[in-house]
Amino acid sequence: MIKMRKGFILSFILFALSALFIILCVITAIFFPVPIIDSIYNSIVDGLSLVFYDYIVFVYGVIFIAYVVFILLFSLGYNLAKSKQLSGSILYIFSLLAIITITFIGSQFTFLSILFNQDLTLNTRLMLFLLFLPIDFALSLILFLINIDFFVFFKDLVKARKVWKHKKPKFEIEEKGKITYINIETEEHLFTPIPMLIIAKYLQSQKFSISWFVKGAFNHLFSLIISYLIGWPRARNKMFRFMGMKIGNNCHISQKAVPDPLLPELIEFENGSGCGIGVKLLTHNAMHIKHASFSFGPIKVCENARIGAYSIIMPGVTIGKGSIIGARSVVVDDIPPYSIAHGSPAKVVRQLNESEKEEVNKNY
Repeated sequence: MIKMRKGFILSFILFALSALFIILCVITAIFFPVPIIDSIYNSIVDGLSLVFYDYIVFVYGVIFIAYVVFILLFSLGYNLAKSKQLSGSILYIFSLLAIITITFIGSQFTFLSILFNQDLTLNTRLMLFLLFLPIDFALSLILFLINIDFFVFFKDLVKARKVWKHKKPKFEIEEKGKITYINIETEEHLFTPIPMLIIAKYLQSQKFSISWFVKGAFNHLFSLIISYLIGWPRARNKMFRFMGMKIGNNCHISQKAVPDPLLPELIEFENGSGCGIGVKLLTHNAMHIKHASFSFGPIKVCENARIGAYSIIMPGVTIGKGSIIGARSVVVDDIPPYSIAHGSPAKVVRQLNESEKEEVNKNY
């Protein structure tokens, strides 16, 4: 929250200063001259024109080369992390930090170059600048906050090198039914670099991404975009499949539904199933009595089963074929087929009768 406030304040100040300068430029160009703005504009325009107009191809060339270099470093670090986990993680996080920084610089350069495009009239430049100003503000805010996230994570990884080399904690794997527990013997908080790397190493052995915590950050942003901006259900399903969820035919996942960003690959919706608005699907849990314990398990919504609005589905839960979960329920145990369940925790209140089963099993 503090990071977001700082990022918003800084972006708002830059936005306000840019808007004030543009407004004064418009007044100077169209209505009456403002001497100080006229002198400032004339003093800087020649120098900036060299960068933003005369050497624009050169600047984009440097940006392109930087992208190529850091993408290669990211690939190197990602593959190195499979054998030398901490060193590889530091390298690919640093590369991601650099790529996002370059993207920020490139977007600002492109935006500001509008003002110095001498092929357009001044009025046209100003109008285009004002048109793209809100887009630039939103993009700058997002990139700034992501940069802070990766910078702090990178700094914490660097600090953890000594502990990782000399005092790496032990851990054990415990399986209870469909839930897998990773119990780490450490006094550190679970969401610090050393425990997170241990979890990542085990998940890698189970065919999950080595960078699942970084992927989770992007998944969270991606799922917010899907949930709030994608209106057509079939389009939403395609986007959620891209994240790794398994979604069958004729499934309806309503807006504001939130899949687990860390392990969306463990969520499956079979044909004809769906969930209402605001449903949360959690495939991992770190809120255990035992210190530094991380658990995960699959969620399966069987054929033609439906989940009511604003319900929460916990890891390891299977909702049986044709079952219906009432709104605002918390499902912690498997629900048998053709059942109606609701509550916190959800309990079966009755079974569907034969006519209801026929209705639920209709094919569309």
